[in-house]
Amino acid sequence: MSSSSRGRIDPLKLETPEGYEAWTADQKQRWLWSTLIGTTAHTSTSIPSLVLPFKTSPLREMSIIVKRDELDKALTRSSDLMEPGRPKVIHARGAVAKVTFEPADDSPFSGLLGPPPQGGAAGLLRLSLVAKVDRNAAFTPALALKLLIDGRPSADVLAMNHTVGQGRDFNLFSNTMTNDLTSTHNELRPPQRVMSWLFARISRAPRRMVSTHLAEHDRTGNEVGEVLAPDRLIFRPTDAAKQSFAGQAGVDFRLVLAEIPEGTELFAVDGITSAGTVQIGSVKTSSRFVSSDGGDRLFFRHVHDPADLKTY
Repeated sequence: MSSSSRGRIDPLKLETPEGYEAWTADQKQRWLWSTLIGTTAHTSTSIPSLVLPFKTSPLREMSIIVKRDELDKALTRSSDLMEPGRPKVIHARGAVAKVTFEPADDSPFSGLLGPPPQGGAAGLLRLSLVAKVDRNAAFTPALALKLLIDGRPSADVLAMNHTVGQGRDFNLFSNTMTNDLTSTHNELRPPQRVMSWLFARISRAPRRMVSTHLAEHDRTGNEVGEVLAPDRLIFRPTDAAKQSFAGQAGVDFRLVLAEIPEGTELFAVDGITSAGTVQIGSVKTSSRFVSSDGGDRLFFRHVHDPADLKTY
């Protein structure tokens, strides 16, 4: 992306166009990629520094996490963009690529997670860190996957391997990631304990996100008759993904991601139920990764079981 094409929009003020939700998935992906991300892309020399929470807009960021109605928006709001002017408190900087979720022919699930031709989806994958690695803080990667659906809100998935990170291992693809961290990694440090307490005010299972919404509609927006969804998802990095970080210790992860070729399979995706584990598809890039101001304005809903949401 040339420097002359950047700066055409102010992503802090940008909203989706009128009628956007009714667009096809391909139309949404083109608009997000060209208007939001493409016009604000950074070059390798203009990439902004990673940031720590409560350093950029401390008062505004604090007001978001202490007010229940503001925090609740992470679980209930349906949009592809952050609210205008709202800062991203954690995962503030990342890199985004166009991707496809390619379902397995024998997937036992429904909707987007079902077998082709109705299963699968085009979308966007954003990879980020919880925060800038500062002093002895651990490297803590996360993924946010937005699967686009014709005429309906997107289906979002967020996943991590460990709420306290992977120490000094700087390979973003070293470990599997999951959307449910309820039963693992309880040795939380003070910052994670604070965030768990804050989210516990609005959810009875603050560290568990579900995948039912991925199984309720197919890629064309049609409702599924019988919804079949896994209890949780596992994203297993491929050898190609892991190898992309070989010999790159100390290099900004966004610059490393930018070198991954289009068409790379990054993750095999497994679904887990009481009956066992089955591979249900894969996530493959359909563009290079891009760091951009607009990409950092993407909104990904934290989808919880409605029964876990607290009313007040």
